[in-house]
Amino acid sequence: MISSILSRGQVGDDDESGSIGRLDGNLLDTLSILPYRAGYEEYDQELIQKRLTKGMLKGVVSTSALELGLDIPHLGTAVLIGVPYSATSLFQRIGRIGRHGKGRVYIIHSGSFLDEVIFRDPLRLLNRPLSESALYLQNPRVQYIHALCLARLGGEHDQMCNMLGKSVDESDFTSPIVWPEGFISLCKSERIGEIPADLQAMKAEAGDDPNHTYPLRDVESQFRVQLKQGPIQEEKGSLSYSQLLREAYPGAVYYYATQSLRVYKIINKSRLVLVRKEKRYTTTPNMIPTQVFPNLTSGNIYEARRHGDLVVFESNIQVRESVVGYKEKRGSKQPESYHYPLNEHRMNIYFDLPRFTRNYFTSGVILTHPSFNNMQEPEINTIAKLLYEAFLMSIPFERQDIDFAVGKFRINRPPIVQDGTRFVAIYDKTYGSLRLSGHVMKEDLMKKVFEQTNEIANLTDYRDNEMEEFHISSGVIGILTDLLQSAQDTGSPISHFFLESQKKDDIDETLREQVIRPGSVGLAIRNDNQEYLVEKVFYNPKSNLNEI
Repeated sequence: MISSILSRGQVGDDDESGSIGRLDGNLLDTLSILPYRAGYEEYDQELIQKRLTKGMLKGVVSTSALELGLDIPHLGTAVLIGVPYSATSLFQRIGRIGRHGKGRVYIIHSGSFLDEVIFRDPLRLLNRPLSESALYLQNPRVQYIHALCLARLGGEHDQMCNMLGKSVDESDFTSPIVWPEGFISLCKSERIGEIPADLQAMKAEAGDDPNHTYPLRDVESQFRVQLKQGPIQEEKGSLSYSQLLREAYPGAVYYYATQSLRVYKIINKSRLVLVRKEKRYTTTPNMIPTQVFPNLTSGNIYEARRHGDLVVFESNIQVRESVVGYKEKRGSKQPESYHYPLNEHRMNIYFDLPRFTRNYFTSGVILTHPSFNNMQEPEINTIAKLLYEAFLMSIPFERQDIDFAVGKFRINRPPIVQDGTRFVAIYDKTYGSLRLSGHVMKEDLMKKVFEQTNEIANLTDYRDNEMEEFHISSGVIGILTDLLQSAQDTGSPISHFFLESQKKDDIDETLREQVIRPGSVGLAIRNDNQEYLVEKVFYNPKSNLNEI
């Protein structure tokens, strides 16, 4: 969106025909205002920084990527769209301005809950907590990424030994450093090629360059965007899987440094997004509600408590995000909708599945209350949104790391969980989890979050539906009041929440359900959890396994 806004009127986009502007190496040298974000090609990033540092640009429109690590002397004015969620981000952004003279920082009300709260009491702007540091080394994907970088043959350990003139034993790995539990054994497994099955796909994706395959802020390998059209083949940066769902899904018009590019094919296995030149149209994804599947089996619950009628627990979860099509706007015309699967003859876009989906495993906090089952869908969605915003205002993590959803339990775990019972989930968006959402389980923070939720809900502008798409009804206010009263109650652990699964001999055969059958959908856990459709199930007498 940043690139889309900046491109208006700069390279021949002055009518609804959306003519294709120039797409060459001189573009970033000629524009006076440029976009900036993480994921650009290194050459493009350096060019933008160089022009900005030398005062050769009138301005730059950036994500948070510019708030750290750059000393740019000529920046005199900053315009922040919305209040940063943590004081740390605010101070970092202010620190970019006026480093060699006077500077000004403007904060524009974006219409968010946080902005409304701060604008009503501006003194709160500078009295908010600093961002929390987040380090969860038990994430197996985090551990394996570091094991790949450090202990693989030819990795950083071997390189350091060579520099020091020490011999390298290819069959072993030792270290005097006290590492997190399990890390040394994982390094040794990597040395001898005996890595767990669920990490083998990561090994294949990493190749000989895990340091660049897996960026610092993500534990999933990046998708490479490649312009491939006729004789042209150029690299156009990289995107995470979650960015793909927002910006570069099949059929999307993706903007890279003001250049408009059509996504015509995604090769999931090789992490490649193929794009071509496109007119300056805009597209938005049609997403179905995110699905959350709490894992209530033994060993997957971190903590469970009851606060009056409110039950709260942190567990491992599966998250499913799906794009089912998109809307495309061309000039002043009404947006047109396109649904998956796409006909390959429509603009030569190739996608033959009903959904473009990301499945991943992480952890989250699940909240359930009897009142949730009697609410209308818009009302419980409103409560989930309010809790999410209050969480980020009370516990200042980055918005991109936390998300929320509404769901229903699909199993029975009496007396706490009943099939069909509604819940609200606040969860980590990082694959494997960083256990960020679990902070709300601290009793003092849970109370603070519900207090903040009620404060937001009672803002009159929002209750009158002037600034948000949903209405905060009196029923919602009443339920939030009940939730706050429950949160103020001293929580009691639920030791019996996870009853061990029934013994096999006690299982009622009538309760069995066939889960692998023609027409069912599965996940290929060794291929990044891609979905597949089961067409046929049959028995192969020459094999020890049934085949699908």
